[in-house]
Amino acid sequence: MDSLSDDERRLRIATEAFAFIEAEVRPFLASGGRLWSKGSNGYPRRLRQMLQRLDRAHEVAFATDDAIRLERNQRVVEHVIPMKRIVIEIVDPAQADPRSNSGSVPIAGGPARSPAHLLAIFDSLLEKCWVTTDEHDRLNRAGRSFQWDAPDGDGWSRYTQAGIVPHRLGRPGE
Repeated sequence: MDSLSDDERRLRIATEAFAFIEAEVRPFLASGGRLWSKGSNGYPRRLRQMLQRLDRAHEVAFATDDAIRLERNQRVVEHVIPMKRIVIEIVDPAQADPRSNSGSVPIAGGPARSPAHLLAIFDSLLEKCWVTTDEHDRLNRAGRSFQWDAPDGDGWSRYTQAGIVPHRLGRPGE
């Protein structure tokens, strides 16, 4: 029985997501659609769902003091740069939410030009941090659109504004 290697599995996921972007999302944007507004046709959510399968392979690398004291099942995994912002970088950095970004400059070489480039952008932006439920709520309330964006690509600014201090873990997922 042939089973896919991790790299082959990741490339298959990226290929499916990239085909969806090329066939549906970019034509939607070319016709005047936006990814950061309520009129996004659900494309960011659908892409987040597709990319979630890539997310699982990334270990948690940061945690707050309060979160690390909790049992693992009580910790909340927070994406330092929210997944919606990662999706926007992959599809079209010009779609960054103007309410929290000073411009539309790519933060990680976006937009993706191929499935391999999509993976490179995703891997460069994805960092996870364990937080408490209260800290998670504070991060989402720290500023306009912070629950789905990172001002100019700086995910840590949300933590600073929310008064949350994460620390790098000694080993990923520790």
